[in-house]
Amino acid sequence: MEMYVKGRTIETMASKTERLSLRLTPHQDAVLRRAAEARGESANDFVLRHAVEAAEMELADRRAFVADDDAWTELQEMLSREPALPPAMIKLLSNPSVLEQPS
Repeated sequence: MEMYVKGRTIETMASKTERLSLRLTPHQDAVLRRAAEARGESANDFVLRHAVEAAEMELADRRAFVADDDAWTELQEMLSREPALPPAMIKLLSNPSVLEQPS
């Protein structure tokens, strides 16, 4: 099961069934284990957390997306619409900012 929180997908209560094997040098192993210990985590949890965070950043940073004609048309329509601001935002933006007020 996954939960989306503040721009990140977090696994909750999911059983871990997949395995990933890594080969590393003794120095790399020592560095990872020291860092994990400093965080109070197992080496496995430390490496997994950082690997997933890096993968999420890599995927979020993509600059090219593939869309069929219908999806592209829908995207263009959405981007062409006038933004709908909530009333609280309209009120906030209609007042001068503290930087614009006379001193």
